[in-house]
Amino acid sequence: MSSDSDIPIDPDGSSGPSIPDIDLRSIFGNTLLIVLVILLIAAPVVGFLSWTPTDEGNVQVVKKWGAATGTVFEPGAHFINPVSQDTVSLSTRPQSYTMSSQQGEGSKSDTDDSITVLTEDGLRVDIDITVRYRVDAGQAVKFYKNYRTLGSAEQRLIRPSIRSVLRTEAGALPVTEIYTGKGQTKLKQTAQSALKKDFSRDGLILEAVQIRKVNLPKQYEQAVEQKEITKQRRQQKENELEVEKLEADRKKIEANGEAEANQILSQSLDQKVLTQQYIDKLDDTDTVYIPVGDGGYPQFVRNIGGSNDDSPSGTTNNSTNASA
Repeated sequence: MSSDSDIPIDPDGSSGPSIPDIDLRSIFGNTLLIVLVILLIAAPVVGFLSWTPTDEGNVQVVKKWGAATGTVFEPGAHFINPVSQDTVSLSTRPQSYTMSSQQGEGSKSDTDDSITVLTEDGLRVDIDITVRYRVDAGQAVKFYKNYRTLGSAEQRLIRPSIRSVLRTEAGALPVTEIYTGKGQTKLKQTAQSALKKDFSRDGLILEAVQIRKVNLPKQYEQAVEQKEITKQRRQQKENELEVEKLEADRKKIEANGEAEANQILSQSLDQKVLTQQYIDKLDDTDTVYIPVGDGGYPQFVRNIGGSNDDSPSGTTNNSTNASA
């Protein structure tokens, strides 16, 4: 058994276990080392979370505690406070929204999505249309506050606006005009002007409206086609008559010209001229003619070849054949 003499006694006279000395400098050094290690590990992580690049063709709306701040990041490298801030990317590239009757086209490719309008004369017409637009980078905050995404804007703004405007503008045109190229151009221009105002109020830029096709009712389409065929046939007949008239005028002018030429020729060719021309032809023949008649000239004979059968009645043809 241990005795009381085995218990260590402190210098102050108290008895009990000894307390080791605390090295404060060592503790501080270890703590500082731990902090430095944490910072070295956390710094790259914080930097990575703070760095938010913006790709070309996009903008980023900056949010703080979930609400849009009004700051927009253009393409490039940017930094945010990852604790309180966040960003939402929006594409500013051109987008297209199509409403078509053809399957495989447009936002609803599995159904007929054309717009049915009532023309001025009460006829129902289906129109295929494509609208090209993009987000205005300068109004990206407004767009984000109103619609958040492009899909939401297409359903809540673009689609109903196209229907409303097209039905209003098409209702002012008769069916005989709306299916023509001129009528479709007019419809496109008026629809584009109206949609441009609606889009600009919500941070969108309207680039183009394309009237892809106007689908007339089958019966009316056949009637229009038959009318066009009849018109073309009538035009063809008119063209043929015009050609015949021109040909008749040409022949008339030609005949008048020949008659006038003959008249001038008959006035210029008197008996003496004809006789002289007859004599000039003698050089081409082997026949010698004895001059008789007034003035020493031979009488005019119709057949220069010398055939008595072709001589006109009452005309004397005296000739003597001589060998060459």
